[in-house]
Amino acid sequence: RRESDGGAAARRAGRPLPYKALLQVLLDFQLDGHRQFLEHFVVLFRSLDTAGRGVLDEDAFRMLVRAIAPAKSEGAVEELLLATDPHDHKRFTFSDCVVALSQDLVALLAAPSL
Repeated sequence: RRESDGGAAARRAGRPLPYKALLQVLLDFQLDGHRQFLEHFVVLFRSLDTAGRGVLDEDAFRMLVRAIAPAKSEGAVEELLLATDPHDHKRFTFSDCVVALSQDLVALLAAPSL
C-alpha cells in the first residue's frame, strides 16, 4: 500500500491524514484486489487470444466459458452468447467476457480448493 509523502508526514506530526492521501490508499487497495481477482482470468483469456488483440472469437469465447464454468449447460452457454453478443458480431472483448462471466468468476474463487 502506497502512501504519499504528505500523508505519512501528517501522521507523524499527529495531524489527520489528508483526504487525497486517504483516497489514494483506498484506490490502490481496491485496484490490487481487482488485479488479484482477475489474475487467473487474464492468463486464461490471453491463452485464448492467440492474435493478442484483446478480442476473442466465438469459439474461443465458448472455450473460456467452459474453462471458467464447466458445469454450465449448452443452453446456458447459448444464452450467454446471445446476451453478450446480441448483434452476432462474433467478437468478445476482455471487458465483455469479464462482465458476462463475473458471477462465475466469483463462484470459482469461492469454491474450496482441492
